[in-house]
Amino acid sequence: MLDFNNLSVRRVIMHNIIAKEPNRDTATTEYELNLFTVDNSVVDTIKQRLIDAAGRDSKAFELEISNTSADSFYGLCNDLKNLNDTDFISRSQDIAELLAENQKRSTIPGGYLIIIDAFNSLSNLSLYIVIKAELHQALKYKRVNGQSQIELLDQVFLSPSQKLYKIGILFEKNNAVQDPNSRFGSFIFDDQFRTDGHPAEYFYKDFLGFSVDANSKIQSKRFYDKTESFIKSNIDDLPVKQDLLRVLKTEFTLNTNAIITPSQFATSYFADVDIRDSYVSEVASELPASIVKDRALIEMRLSKKKIDFPDNINISGPDSNFDTHVSFIQSDEDLENLNPSDTTYTIVKINGKPFSNE
Repeated sequence: MLDFNNLSVRRVIMHNIIAKEPNRDTATTEYELNLFTVDNSVVDTIKQRLIDAAGRDSKAFELEISNTSADSFYGLCNDLKNLNDTDFISRSQDIAELLAENQKRSTIPGGYLIIIDAFNSLSNLSLYIVIKAELHQALKYKRVNGQSQIELLDQVFLSPSQKLYKIGILFEKNNAVQDPNSRFGSFIFDDQFRTDGHPAEYFYKDFLGFSVDANSKIQSKRFYDKTESFIKSNIDDLPVKQDLLRVLKTEFTLNTNAIITPSQFATSYFADVDIRDSYVSEVASELPASIVKDRALIEMRLSKKKIDFPDNINISGPDSNFDTHVSFIQSDEDLENLNPSDTTYTIVKINGKPFSNE
């Protein structure tokens, strides 16, 4: 992960992104015409926000540059260090306009777009940072002439207690090569990021032109989520469903193969041809052909087992001993063998069937 402790700032500018209004197709931009003068305390605050963001593994990811056209984020940013101040200001306006053009829903808030031309003081490699900071309000305590007062602070942004910001970074890895993904790394932080892409897709994909396809953490979770959901929705027989869910976990716990292939998973474990074809069509087709396994985003779920019932009722416990402590009554014979007076177990009746109407 990126180390921001040695970050040095060359230039900073900030533009205002105005949320899409009903009579417009996209958001709009109010441009700043001058570079910002930032003191050490401001730089230290920005550094701290970057360090905090990079440390949140479930919301911060190194991705891959997919859009390298001249008018893409990469195309606009890759030579920022070589521009004079006048050209940098003009280019920064193009970057702000690119964000505004990709905010096509009125539900996406406006805010400030901070654009930072920076470098690592040890390696001298460049970092081009954009921070979309949404605005909020806060209260400030002060004393005036011995009297305590509370003052409203409006248009506050980048405060540590608020997660109302998104970060995109191009960082040089090797300035001697030309291939975009060999020369630059790409990084995002977004508190709204979900592995299904929504609602943050407009930022990392449409604006930044980054792709999640090569990120093993994200793709492993997408495979797990989509496969789990498919099994729960399409397999009616409870024992078969439980076996398949157990197999899915085993792929990430006991199977030592470093690669998982969604289409091969279907062939290996879905005996019903129609179910197999549906899985390939609905799930495998939306995933990379092969995925490097990475448990980082699903670690907690692998260690637990949860059985969901309708109306948000569920039973959960450690996966290692869940099946030895919980069993389902599936026949009259099982029912006849139960003794309500036996103190070694508890009989529970739950309305609805497992994994139904979730």
